[in-house]
Amino acid sequence: MAQTTSEVWDSRWSATRRTIAPETIDNVFEAYNALAFHRRRGMQMVDGGGKEIQVILESSTGTAEAFDGYDPLSKSPVDPFESAFYKRRYYAVPIVLDDTTNWENSGEEQIFDLLDALGSNALNSLLKAINEDLLGAQTGKTMLGYQDIIADAGTGTVGGINSSTSSFWQNQKYTTAKTFTDQNNNVFDGFLAWNTLMDDCRKQGGRNNALVTTYSIAAAYRTALASTGYAETRLSSVKGVNGAEFPSYMGAELVADNDCASLHTYAVDTDAIKLRVMKQANFKKTPFVSLQSNGQLGQLAYMVAGVQLTTNNRRRSGVATQITGL
Repeated sequence: MAQTTSEVWDSRWSATRRTIAPETIDNVFEAYNALAFHRRRGMQMVDGGGKEIQVILESSTGTAEAFDGYDPLSKSPVDPFESAFYKRRYYAVPIVLDDTTNWENSGEEQIFDLLDALGSNALNSLLKAINEDLLGAQTGKTMLGYQDIIADAGTGTVGGINSSTSSFWQNQKYTTAKTFTDQNNNVFDGFLAWNTLMDDCRKQGGRNNALVTTYSIAAAYRTALASTGYAETRLSSVKGVNGAEFPSYMGAELVADNDCASLHTYAVDTDAIKLRVMKQANFKKTPFVSLQSNGQLGQLAYMVAGVQLTTNNRRRSGVATQITGL
């Protein structure tokens, strides 16, 4: 809520200006690490158009048979291919400013460019909504999220394929409750959970490129690494505790995000899960248009994104659902 001041326009008030810091400082948005991870790790694909996204899957095998001499061989045809389909999803945030305010926000009297700042706010609002949905579950017209593609139960219908009848379309899951910093035979239970989940993904040909998790679990992981036997300290050149904020684990980048479901860690194969973005709506601002047709003097534009989270192989990613962090 905007603050108000009560002032008397006397000589002292009139003679002295305020000291104003012109930079606008964000006090509401967060670090949207999961979305940023998708956009920088080659996990974003830009499409020129198309009503839907079709991903062609190889979902069954042929049958090899041993034979000798004139043994009769099978002539049965195989049908090993099918497709998953994903609908486009669109997000928009308005940028609106009346002309009188815009006129007044100009010249030497301008402290900061209000229209430009409104555009930055709209972009951050767009990132916020998409990051939340990326780590959530699809509802209404929102995009698919981790909770759909890497589901707690491992099942569900994704891309039109029902994993209850097509078992190849089930993701990996680790549901045993663990407290990360508890130990068993000097091994932290969090590592046990992650190792088991990541091995299950590897058995299906998965590459564990990332572990997306909560800050609570990430903090427990960092605490475990700082424990006796896991951390190395060199007293010859003490400069504090160095290294990455969240070190990678067994080749997997650790991504902590406040929007991740509590107690969860997602093992993500970046070749199997992609953020598909429409080229014409790639986190772009539409041109400003006048509101004069409504009898108003003002300008309107939208910050837009056409996105969808897709997968070509659910079984190569997985989720641990019951890890307690700090």
